[in-house]
Amino acid sequence: MNYPELKLISFTLCPYVQRARITLLEKKLEHTVEYIDLDMPPDWFFDVSPLEKVPVLLVDGEAVFESMVICDFVDEISPSSLYSDVPLVKAQQRAWIALGDSILSSVYDLMFASEETRFKQAKASIIDKLDLLEEG
Repeated sequence: MNYPELKLISFTLCPYVQRARITLLEKKLEHTVEYIDLDMPPDWFFDVSPLEKVPVLLVDGEAVFESMVICDFVDEISPSSLYSDVPLVKAQQRAWIALGDSILSSVYDLMFASEETRFKQAKASIIDKLDLLEEG
């Protein structure tokens, strides 16, 4: 099958880019990765990333942004979906992904907490969400 040319615009340490990259690798799609410095992004980056965030997937030069949108696109253009065909199971899979997003958000809050109270709140939130994950 002929696939489009895929280039993932990345930053060296970003869990959302990692999710998109893992999906590309899992689906065994040929792609390239271009790392950029988010502190000094190239001028063209603003043309392909309206939210000025990574990841961005260039598909034959056209931009797809937001990690889950990229993952769903990659899943749809390649055979055998990563999601179940059973609607309830598929919904549950997406719910667990949403929980993962929520955990990442809390980790971000923890990392950048400027006050001890916010740090403790973020830590408690992470622990609660990890408990949900363990119970799941």
